[in-house]
Amino acid sequence: MRGTSANPYGDQSDVGIPMYSGVQAAIAETEQTVFDAATQRQQIIRAVTCTVPAWVDVLTTDTLQDELTGYFYMIESIESEPGIGYYPPPKTLTLRMRSGVSIGSD
Repeated sequence: MRGTSANPYGDQSDVGIPMYSGVQAAIAETEQTVFDAATQRQQIIRAVTCTVPAWVDVLTTDTLQDELTGYFYMIESIESEPGIGYYPPPKTLTLRMRSGVSIGSD
């Protein structure tokens, strides 16, 4: 979803209007173990990543909605994976779940 939208009362929301629907995407929670020198302990960093086809026009200011669960995500970063030959590489998005947003909210 991109841009802003307004509800019938005129309240602005940064969820915006849908740009694409039904895009094949893989969303998964990933984790990485790192050593924290300050505490001298290993820490687990969890993140939500998503892979979308290369043709999807996505910006870091957009909001993604998982159509299966209805959860909304903010995009923190966008990376392109290495491509094979003439095929455009898929995009890997690092996401953060948005709170206070639901399917029925404005």
